[in-house]
Amino acid sequence: MVTIKIVVEGGVLPHDNIDAATFDNSEKFRESFHILFSGIFEPSMFNLVIEPGSGYKQAVKSFLATQPDTHCVLLIDSDCPETTLTNKLDELTLTSYNDQVFFMVQAMEAWILSQPTAIIKTLLDTFTMAPNFESDDVFTRKPDSIKDPAYWLGIVLSRYFHYKKNGATKKKKYSKLKDGPLLLANLSITGLINKFKEVSRINAYIKNISPTNSSY
Repeated sequence: MVTIKIVVEGGVLPHDNIDAATFDNSEKFRESFHILFSGIFEPSMFNLVIEPGSGYKQAVKSFLATQPDTHCVLLIDSDCPETTLTNKLDELTLTSYNDQVFFMVQAMEAWILSQPTAIIKTLLDTFTMAPNFESDDVFTRKPDSIKDPAYWLGIVLSRYFHYKKNGATKKKKYSKLKDGPLLLANLSITGLINKFKEVSRINAYIKNISPTNSSY
């Protein structure tokens, strides 16, 4: 069995000052990434370890500390278009690890925006959805071309999802730590592979070092 570790930007690192709710959300964040990437091939054939790296600087530090003992990759937000990823690698001094560094272009929320049906599946039981959600202009854009997708995800959620509190209608606000894990868990890894070159790359990397070449 092959062990693969993915150090992911996001979540929080355990420390004395962290409250239980925040740590719980961070653990759900880790679990959601595990659910997502477990869709690549049978769990019986590999041991997948997801390590939340907190901010990107700490994630890079954790990734470098793991080298070269395990099959370890780094997954962080690019905060830039796909066309400038080479510059991003240079900026982070990670050029020599090019084959093991992957980006969520331009951020994790672009993955979520690429699958509006997953948003509906996640929120519909808790919130009221306004009509024409899937027809919103944001879903007509190429997901990896959206600058600051977290902002646009927040806009679209507040525009279409509502709830009642004390008799008043409230707009749904997006929380990366609270909502991110729930939304991630409902994404299709196949859909991400088909829409994002970087997800296709990480899929190819994992397939290449797995003990089987079976497809899903």
